[in-house]
Amino acid sequence: MNMTDWKAIYENRKTTVEQAVSTIQSYHKVFLAPFCNEPQTLVEELVRQKDRLREVSLYNIVIGSPCIYAASECFSHFKIRTFLSSAQLKQAFINKTCDYVPVNLSEIPELIKEEKIDIALIQVSPPNDEGYCNLGVSVDVVQTLIQHAAIVIAEVNQNMPFTYGDTFVHVSRIHHFIESQHKLLTIPYGKPSEEELKIGTYVASLIPDYATIQVGVGKVANSVLLSLKNKKGLGIHSGSITDPVIELMEMGVVTNERKEVKRHKTVCTTLTGTNELYDYCDRNEKIELMPTNYTHNATIISNISNFYSVNSALEVSITGQINAEQVGNYPIAGVGGQMDFILGSRLSPGGKAIIALPSTAKKGKESRIKFDVPYVTSIKSEIDYVVTEFGIAKLFGKSLQERAKELIAVAHPDFRAELTSQMNEQMMK
Repeated sequence: MNMTDWKAIYENRKTTVEQAVSTIQSYHKVFLAPFCNEPQTLVEELVRQKDRLREVSLYNIVIGSPCIYAASECFSHFKIRTFLSSAQLKQAFINKTCDYVPVNLSEIPELIKEEKIDIALIQVSPPNDEGYCNLGVSVDVVQTLIQHAAIVIAEVNQNMPFTYGDTFVHVSRIHHFIESQHKLLTIPYGKPSEEELKIGTYVASLIPDYATIQVGVGKVANSVLLSLKNKKGLGIHSGSITDPVIELMEMGVVTNERKEVKRHKTVCTTLTGTNELYDYCDRNEKIELMPTNYTHNATIISNISNFYSVNSALEVSITGQINAEQVGNYPIAGVGGQMDFILGSRLSPGGKAIIALPSTAKKGKESRIKFDVPYVTSIKSEIDYVVTEFGIAKLFGKSLQERAKELIAVAHPDFRAELTSQMNEQMMK
């Protein structure tokens, strides 16, 4: 296809945001591009047109989104189906206009094929000289949406960085374009506390030179990355990368030099950070973004030796059961990629699965190390280490009693006696 051809397609398919969103009808299934790639101009117009719509199913993966479609005035218009929840969806959960779909990120592309999505709302860069737009800050499941959604509407954002990997989309594959200069969604850099830095130091002590790592998002994850500055030759194959990765790459700590899959490339599916991170990744050939059925694929990860997954949790039982989704009546997080990466690390030669979390919640009033947990995201047999600011609990190969003692030892001192009493009482039954 020559330049004249693709330009004609692009011009013919350009429209206003009002006209593009008018394509959406009541009872449609609408999938929003996930994470910080959620197209805000399209979403804002969708909310403006809400009064003509009933029970539109909105599929999302929330990180960074203001979730304006979850406001009370939207309750009678949208039914949210989220794969990764947040506190901003709580009122919609209470009103029963939001539901949580617990699916591993690696499997969402397969679900999309089954769901028969009516409309995909995505966000891309302006086309290059060959007619290819770029997915920029996040690939995640968008390539699958483009292939399988009945209609694809793209917000063409002038602020989108150009990234490498499976990030290219030809204009001929998109049905409607609207142009935008909307600010991209960002995640502010959360500086870790002293407590979180201690967690990071303990986790770093477990990770050898030349290992390949996956680290989640948040201040505990940032503390882990900040604690790796004295390592050599690390690789990154992760769901997301965040601002501290910039320094590790600039320092030569992250080189990906021994990674068997995509050697010399930092691999992720989404950028979860500030504009500084986006600028760093713009046209940076050392970084590649790939779909979740690649980044989170345990078979691919199994070909990377010494793969260390580092994930967080809301609470952990004294047997090692991990709850990373829900406390109380409503989900506040999700399955995400935790089990994908834990399984991958277990299959990796020399790999390890680490859970890192503060020992307490609610300003020290509640222990995150529990006698039992009501919800289980990851099972006890898959976890090698649990780390808090009080140390490292080694779980692999340990009996239930040994695990309990290891985990009580890294609980906050204020709760150790109670946990020990509960353990002893259980043993007496």
